[in-house]
Amino acid sequence: MTDKVDNLVLEHLRAIRADVGAIKDDVREIKQRLANLEGAVAGLKRDQASS
Repeated sequence: MTDKVDNLVLEHLRAIRADVGAIKDDVREIKQRLANLEGAVAGLKRDQASS
């Protein structure tokens, strides 16, 4: 019985680890896209200021 509980806990921990890894990848992508948007907005502001 204890082995089954241990295996179940390990299974859940592995699933949590996989989910956290996927979330980290998503956050990394979102941060990159946000940085790109910030750069684009800064460029638009520079263009507008120089006009």
